Amino acid sequence: MDNTRRFPLILSSFWLKVIALLTMTIDHIGYMLEGYAGFETTAAVFRHIGRLALPLFCFMIAEGAMHTKNFKKYALRLGIMASLISLGMLLYESIPAINQGVTIRDQGIIFIDLLLGATAVFCLKQKKWYLKLLAILPLAFGIISFFVSSYESCRCHGDVLWFPYFIRTQYGWFAILLCILFYVARLLADLYIGLLSSQSGVDRESYKDSNIERHAINIISALMLAASSVLYYYISNLMGPDVFTARMIKIQLFAMFSGAFILLYNGHRGYNKKWFQYGSYLYYPIHLGIIFLIFELI
Repeated sequence: MDNTRRFPLILSSFWLKVIALLTMTIDHIGYMLEGYAGFETTAAVFRHIGRLALPLFCFMIAEGAMHTKNFKKYALRLGIMASLISLGMLLYESIPAINQGVTIRDQGIIFIDLLLGATAVFCLKQKKWYLKLLAILPLAFGIISFFVSSYESCRCHGDVLWFPYFIRTQYGWFAILLCILFYVARLLADLYIGLLSSQSGVDRESYKDSNIERHAINIISALMLAASSVLYYYISNLMGPDVFTARMIKIQLFAMFSGAFILLYNGHRGYNKKWFQYGSYLYYPIHLGIIFLIFELI
């Protein structure tokens, strides 16, 4: 079977990362614009565009955790970034001259989400059933983080000291669940290809890395994304209007539109030089610092 990629499979992993980084940057600019009168509409548009970033990052994390030859090294990079961001948050919160009374305690740390998502996928990859069950632990951590942050956000209770803000996920359980579902999408696509092979009489191996298989993975992944985005949205509605977390995650429903980019993914790495590989990690704190300085100057 001809495995040459054809339209519309035009986006490599490189381009998905570029799109994710770009939309993330737009989102963070929108976050800063929210504090300026007259920019409410622009800020809202930017924040909605920013919803496209997380699913693409989770999709790439799931792909990376499935294909990496050295998961310990892969997880270590995510863990180092999570630790650095956590330390930066602690310093920001403890120095009044820097934060000027503006808190970021309720923002969470996205690299914790991604690390837990990667860990869950790694557990699901294992052959022994009891190791697969360990994937429940990262998801449980995200669920606890979600409800603890929501409990604190109404400002009618004290801080939950046993679960400090600097170890919490940014999206509760949503990002971790996305990573898991993107892995499950590959399993479901494999079942579909097996059924297709038995019906057509074409050997299963002939479908390996074919356009048909890629389309199946992409379509099921996009459907998983849409379903989880709707679930996240309705859970936020159930939490009530006074909960900060609930108000903020309602726009996360727009995350499902990033499925359009996933449908174009060709399964190839594309450009993958070391500077870009490590620069993708460093871009997060660097761009936040630049945006913060620009808005401080203006």
